[in-house]
Amino acid sequence: MANDDRRAGAGYPSRMDARMAERATTPRYTIPAAAPLVGRPAETVRRWSLGHHRTYQGRPAIDEPLISADGKRDEAQVLSFLNLLELRMLSHYRDQAALQAIRRALSFAADQLEEPRPLISVEFKVHGGELFTRFAETDDGRELLLNASRGGQLTAEQLAATVGEITEEIDYDSDISWRWWFKSRSIPVLVDTKVAGGLPITAETGVRVDAIASRHRDGYTPAEIEHDTGASQTEIVAAILAA
Repeated sequence: MANDDRRAGAGYPSRMDARMAERATTPRYTIPAAAPLVGRPAETVRRWSLGHHRTYQGRPAIDEPLISADGKRDEAQVLSFLNLLELRMLSHYRDQAALQAIRRALSFAADQLEEPRPLISVEFKVHGGELFTRFAETDDGRELLLNASRGGQLTAEQLAATVGEITEEIDYDSDISWRWWFKSRSIPVLVDTKVAGGLPITAETGVRVDAIASRHRDGYTPAEIEHDTGASQTEIVAAILAA
């Protein structure tokens, strides 16, 4: 589906839902900024998001992207909040067959939920595990899982469990994803589409993670950073590690 069809809250009845959906699909992140949030090297994020040109057996070959980036390829901010969630789900698995299984399971869930971007909706949190299990029972799913299992990478149960692992880290407003605890809920840093332009912030005080990290690089002590920004010591440690 073209970007214009996915943007501006397409498919959501209320004005608030449309606004939330637009926030989730607005390109805000560069590839390097997305990499630590997703937990993969920047080059991997670039390949999954934009595809990859390479040489195979002496001939040019193209690896197609695994997601549809919401931004334009030639712009710096190419990835949206929703793209980050999609990449995070893919990042659970290294094996190429497993990545394709996740990608196609998401497409299956999209068809079943009649939602082109299932990770945006709380309905995916509720029904996604069941839908992924149903996908694993299709001919397409069985073939992909068989290929993945040769490397010991994936089972039907693991495929379904991925939904819980991802959605547990997401908060929803108007049934639309808007905040992500990208490390875990026990670590006080998050991404909030309503605050700081979607850049990572501390959970309690809302201080930008990059503001803390830059002071740390400049030699500020944690006590000085706390005095300067108002972030707690726990948040400061978490932000430095996250950055």
